[in-house]
Order: sequence, then structure tokens, then C-alpha cells
Amino acid sequence: MSGSFKENFERGDREKLDYDDSAFYYFSMAMLMVVLIPATWYMILKPVMFGETSINYSLKNCNCKICIDRLKKREVLYSYTWATKWFLLRILVLAYFWYLCYLCYDTVKDIEPLKTFIPNEILGVEIDATPGVVKKAYRKLSREKHPDKNPDNPEAVNEFIQITKAYTIMTDEKARENFLKFGNPDGKGSFAVGIALPNYLQKPEY
Repeated sequence: MSGSFKENFERGDREKLDYDDSAFYYFSMAMLMVVLIPATWYMILKPVMFGETSINYSLKNCNCKICIDRLKKREVLYSYTWATKWFLLRILVLAYFWYLCYLCYDTVKDIEPLKTFIPNEILGVEIDATPGVVKKAYRKLSREKHPDKNPDNPEAVNEFIQITKAYTIMTDEKARENFLKFGNPDGKGSFAVGIALPNYLQKPEY
């Protein structure tokens, strides 16, 4: 494939290549939730709501007035056994980890899903459209989306590059065939797998 084609296709990727660490925050939030939900129930909510469950109800108790009154007094006494300094410490520890969970959520809540690059849909034509139809659609879109005509749109340059990529693929027989088979106009390629770490850990000082 010609160098000009590859340069045109890869231009936008080189200009806008960011490290995506969102997977780290999704994973961290999931792990925290798995631990925090049951921990909060057993360590905080259950003792507060059902403190009297400390009583061993399996022991035999008669139903006389004296035993019933004694059991009620024991329930009142045991209902506040959770109110200790260790309980306060548990609250502080869990609150800290819930805060970390919130920070992870706050980081990922505004992340936009990855957009699928489908050349014919970008140009608004059928996948088997003729070169003439593709060229006509490209000319129309390139005039409408040209950065010079959309100075107030920060995504204008990127949109124009996507349109150019789509046109290049749809008008190059080999590139179109490769894209349909492998999702890449250059054909089957390799991919890299990395560990999802937060951005600050990628800095040299770390």
C-alpha cells in the first residue's frame, strides 16, 4: 500500500494519541464494590439494625412473665453493644474506601464510549457503493465539515480527518477489502496488550 495512503490514514492517530487509563478505574471500582457492599452490611448496618441478634436465642426459655421480661431487658442491653470505639474505627475505614470508590466513579462517569470507525456510515453510503457515489458523498461532507468553515467546532479537524480516512478506504479496492476482513486498511496486523495503570504512574518520576 502506498506511503501516502498510510500517512493519510494514520495522521489523526498521531495527532491525537492519548493514554487511556479508564480500565484501571473501572476495575478498581468493581473490586471496591465487591468488598465494600458486604463489609458495610455486616460491619455497620447489621449491628445497628439487629444488635439484639448477639443473644443466643437457641437456648431454651420458658414463656413465663419473668423470663419474658428478662429477655426483653437483655435485648435492650445487647442492642447497643455495637457502640464502641472499634465500631467508630470501622466506620472511618469504610468511609475512606467508599470515598475512593466515589473518586473512581467520578473519573469514569463522563468517559464517552469508543466510537466504531465504519467508513461507509461516516460517508453516509452503502458498503457496496460505487466510486462515483462515494466521491459525491465525500465532496459534500468535506465542504460541510471543513475546519475553515467550522472555526468554532473543536472537533472539526478530527471529523474532517475521519471523513478523509473513510473516503480513502472506500475508494481503494484493496483497503476496502482489508478493512471488511480485518478492520484495518493495511490488512491483518498485530496488537499490543498493556496493564491498565493510572496516568500518573506512567510519569518518569514514578
